Amino acid sequence: MADIPEKIKRTFEALKTAYGSYIELKHLNKRFCVFEATSRYNAEIGRSKKISHYLGWITDDGLMVPAKQRNKPESLRIIEENYMERISNLNQKLEHESKTGKNFYITPTGTINEHDVKLITALSMNSRIPYKTLSKITKIPVKNLPYIIKRAESEFGIKYTEEINVTNLGFSKYFILVKFIDAMPDPNGLKNAFESEERVQLAMLTKGAYDIIIYCVVEDNEVLTNMLDRIRKSAALKDVASKWFMTPVEEDYGFIPLRDGFFNLLEKRVWRRTKEHPRPSKSDLRHREYAVLKEFNSNSRISFAEIDKKYQMPYGSAKNAYERLSGEGANIILRPTISIQKPNIKYNGIIMIDILNKGRFLDTRDAHHKYVIGEPESTLNRFSYICDFETPDGIMYLFPIYKDGQLDDVQRDLNGILGGIKSDCMIVSDIPIGSINYRKFDNLYSIQYEGLLRRKSIEPKERVDYALHARKVSKRIFKQQV
Repeated sequence: MADIPEKIKRTFEALKTAYGSYIELKHLNKRFCVFEATSRYNAEIGRSKKISHYLGWITDDGLMVPAKQRNKPESLRIIEENYMERISNLNQKLEHESKTGKNFYITPTGTINEHDVKLITALSMNSRIPYKTLSKITKIPVKNLPYIIKRAESEFGIKYTEEINVTNLGFSKYFILVKFIDAMPDPNGLKNAFESEERVQLAMLTKGAYDIIIYCVVEDNEVLTNMLDRIRKSAALKDVASKWFMTPVEEDYGFIPLRDGFFNLLEKRVWRRTKEHPRPSKSDLRHREYAVLKEFNSNSRISFAEIDKKYQMPYGSAKNAYERLSGEGANIILRPTISIQKPNIKYNGIIMIDILNKGRFLDTRDAHHKYVIGEPESTLNRFSYICDFETPDGIMYLFPIYKDGQLDDVQRDLNGILGGIKSDCMIVSDIPIGSINYRKFDNLYSIQYEGLLRRKSIEPKERVDYALHARKVSKRIFKQQV
């Protein structure tokens, strides 16, 4: 191939980020042309055959010229139209770079369309959704779904995971809030202090009312106290003057992803045969259920057969375990879902409200719930996570910030909607441990919508069926094994 000019090379690298790694650059007819390389199984030759699809060409100035769609099948046009706006957006950024001399960074989720929103919503609600149902929801032909999903996985950095109800596994959820009296400790030292604690699922460095906010799941108060004592005795914190507060929480919206270390704790609760306990009871956590929970946390689209093989279990064990865990009696796997790893955001914001007058607050509850679920069309929910604090009585909101002034706007909205409150806002400056979940949850399945329906404060709306219904199992709760 001819030597590739720098501007063309930069554009191609940016396209690889936006499209994924399945594209190629070829020098044809004195042009640098971009092709997508895919494969399709050929029964006649007994193997996959490479197929190249022409996407367009890159000018000497580094601008992408999309291929014309003349005489192309409708299914192919749907695929290309989904990405035409992104190419246009890419060209605008490249033009801006050439004029200003500023560094160029691709923003994968910068441009959205109807197909993106429907696809991301469906996968957020059920990452194991059947292709037939997904096609019906998104209007994308079934044969094109593998292609579109792979593109979305690269574009948005999709991780398949699960939303777990840890309460029904015998764990309680707490937030620990820290305010330093003097200087902030070394961030690397803080990371080391938190990383060794398997009960810590998320630690955020913040600017505002608190300096650190920690989310953890624990077996009981004694375990929490011992963990807190270990953290405060760590090298980074033992000589630092600070105030520490802890409060149990009740999740209202969204969830905090669980770290791999949590499953080391969970493994200790798995039933094991003993002389006193020769058979598992209905409330015991069995090995096959532990295996499903652990594997789904890493990849909720993994096949049941693969889990059976990995853990050397009889065929069908993982499927039966999943049905038991997701049934209405256990209510442990709330849903297989996704977490978007490439959100196009500036930072994360936090708003905490103290409820000073409960009566006035309850009078404005319906308006508050309507605000939470009444969000604009986008690939991410307005709020990533909302929870109730027990002490002091209040609510915490965690959400992505896209532009300057947005944090103030949300605080102003909440102050205008809610009565009897006082609010504080913070920004998240770093996340040394854990991650925040970004997805597009369908708010018609939220507890806020359900509450509005019960109180007859909203007219019922038709909901999309994401094939959520698992086979019913007998009702039971996993017992707490402290």
